[in-house]
Parts: sequence; C-alpha cells; structure tokens
Amino acid sequence: MTTAETAASEVTIEKLVYGGEGLARTPEGIVLVPGALPGERVAVEIEPAKKGVRRARLIQVLAASPDRIEAPCPFFTNCGGCHHQQIPYTRQLEWKRDILAECFERIGKLKLDAPIETISAEPWEYRNRIRLHARKNGSEFRLGYLENQSQQLCPVDACAISSPGLQAAIRSLAAGELTSIFPDGAMEIELFATDEDRSLMATITARDSGPGVFGDAWMAALPKFESVCWTQQFEPIRQGARNRLVHREPPHNRVWGTGAVIMKSGEFHYRVSHHSFFQTNRRLLEKMIDAALGDARGVRALDLFAGVGFFTLPLSRRFEHVIAVESHPSASGDLQTNSGVAASQVYVYPITAESFIASKPSRQPWDLVLVDPPRHGLPPPVRDAIVAMRPRRMVYVSCDPTTLARDLAVFQQASYKITSVHLIDLFPQTYHLEAIVHMALPE
Repeated sequence: MTTAETAASEVTIEKLVYGGEGLARTPEGIVLVPGALPGERVAVEIEPAKKGVRRARLIQVLAASPDRIEAPCPFFTNCGGCHHQQIPYTRQLEWKRDILAECFERIGKLKLDAPIETISAEPWEYRNRIRLHARKNGSEFRLGYLENQSQQLCPVDACAISSPGLQAAIRSLAAGELTSIFPDGAMEIELFATDEDRSLMATITARDSGPGVFGDAWMAALPKFESVCWTQQFEPIRQGARNRLVHREPPHNRVWGTGAVIMKSGEFHYRVSHHSFFQTNRRLLEKMIDAALGDARGVRALDLFAGVGFFTLPLSRRFEHVIAVESHPSASGDLQTNSGVAASQVYVYPITAESFIASKPSRQPWDLVLVDPPRHGLPPPVRDAIVAMRPRRMVYVSCDPTTLARDLAVFQQASYKITSVHLIDLFPQTYHLEAIVHMALPE
C-alpha cells in the first residue's frame, strides 16, 4: 500500500452501481465509494485493492447532489442494513431501474424492446423478517446489525424498515427485558412476523445449546410469539485434500411452541417454519404473484426452487398439473403441507433442481416453467435442461440482476424472446432489487 493510497483523495461520482456504491474513475482505475451519489464531489480514503476491486471510505461530501436528503434513521451511517436512506424514494426507484437495465446491456448484451415496469409500495415498515446479531457478557446484552462490510456490531433499539410488531420486539430486546434468559456468547436472532403482525416467530442460532426454559421464558415475556427455536450451529472443520470447511454434524434444533406460523397473502395461506424462506416485503406479496403469473394458464407448469409454495399455490389455480421442486428440508416440508391443503393437482419433489432434471426427463411439453433461484442464479445443468425442454413460456424471478442477465443471455440465444420485465422493489432503502422476467418462444 502506497502513501498515495492512504492519503485523502478527491473524486467525482459518475453513477450508482449494483451493491449500493458510487462509481468514480481515477487515473489508477475505478473506485467504488459507499454512501456517495452521482454527481457528487467527495473526499475519500482509497483502500488497497481486494480481488481486483478498489473501494474507498467516504470522508466528506465536498459538493452534494441536489438529490441528497437527511437520512431519517439515526443508525444509518453505521448500520450496514440500509444503503440508500440518503436518497429520496422516487430517485431510488429510478436508479435501480437504470442499474437493472445496465446489467442487462453490459453483462447479458440484451436490448429490451419493452420498458422496465416498476412495482413498489410504502418504503418504510415493510419487512416481515429481520436478522439481528447479539452478544451477551454477564449483565451486558448488545443487539444490532453488523456495520457495512464489517464484523463490528452497530447496536440498535429500532429499525424503521421493519414491521411494527418486529420493532416492538427489538425495543424489548434492546431494553434488556430478556437479557437474563440468554447465555453468554455471540448469537444471531431472526424474527419473523406474519401479515399484519398477527403472530411472530423467533429463531436463535448460536454455537452453544440454549437453556432448557429459554423458549417458554421468551413467549411468557413476549406473548405475540407463537414459536421459538434455538439452533445450535456447530463450528465447521477443515477436511479433505483441498482443506474445505465442512460442518461435522447438522445443526440441532429445539423448538418451543407451534414450530411454524401461517402467512396469508390474498386467498392463499402458507405454513412457514423456522428455517424456511418467505418473501420479505409484506406489502408486495399479492403484486408479486400477479406480476409473475400474468395471464398464464394451461395444462402443465413446473415450479423450480419452489420454497414453501409461494408461486406454486397460485399456479395450481391456473394449471391442471403443477410440479414443484424444492430441496431445502424445512421449506420442502412446508411446501408439501401447503400444497396438500390447497390443491390435489400439485406434485412435490423434495430434491434439488439438478436431481429433478436428471431423474425426471419429460417428453410432454411444458406450458410454463417458473424459476426462482438463489442469488447465484441457475446452475448451468438446470439452465441447459430448460433450454432443451423448450417450454412455451418461462418466468424468471431473480434477486440478483448480474446472474439474471447472465442466464437471460443463454435463453435469448436459444430463441426465447423477453416479453416483459418488472422491477419489484422488495427492499426499499437498500441496493437489493427483485426482477421478474417473462420469456416466450416465437409463435
């Protein structure tokens, strides 16, 4: 690291990029600056390059953008949970749309014939799930989020993007109402709230086992919680010639209460267990389903990475046969329960998408294939198999525009035409965005 790299530099921010950072060009190359806005002149301290990426710490805004506002949350500058509170919400949406379009063009070399449609809702108190970090040492209990790109804890006693029910739970925990029931050490606390905060669920993950009366004491103090789970996550060990980290045994779960809650979205009811994923924005659930399904109807539909059945159940109202594939044990169990209650024409495969593709080749045409993969996108074997299946229509639900653009390029090369793109802003005040893309084969 040179002296020039540690000294303060002045740069001008050109644009926002995916990741919540402002991009500046310098004689030494591109620098990414968290917290800076397009058009701003800022003083920064440039950090050493890591994996080819140069980032800088924002020291001072020398010439502010007219778009810059005062962040309403007192924890914003330290907490790593939000990235865009200094930006008016209408501008957040505009910049996210620009970022999505740029990813399509730069990564996928895609040119869209139709504009990107934006779907949004009230940008505060929208989250139904949060993950907090806690550290207990004797009578001291600290609760909060990790700072941006750091393991440093930022203590909080409020979270403006969380539902009122979750905020009430944060206040109780931060005030020390449950400190006595926690053992010493570090842990993660995940809180989940159903629609309208009817009921709540807590999942605590730690290296040690929890006290035997922990869940009972929690629910006695916070009666809105229907279920509490303590997950003992064992320290991974290094194994094999490549010295890879592996878990020596699966986590141990101890549950108090119901073990799950019921989430409502329109006419559909979903059982959601402690370790199952469910969409995070409580205000956009029905709009997301409408955007994903559109006018789709037919005989056969395939739902890959189905989770607890968020799209599976609506698909069952429109198709005669629906196959849903989900490998995560908790989610696939919920999927089987939810599908069994809602529709007899749903067939659940609790295996990976790769295993399903390999073991269940279909000679019959699919009217629709819907995929909602994790952040790293579609595994190449699954992507290639879908291309070989030649479904008439495809819906790709994505939480990462970079892997989405990569995969869409493959489908476009296979003659699929992008018919619509929706930006679903599930995560206001953050750089995260969700996209739903419809594709079809030419008639």
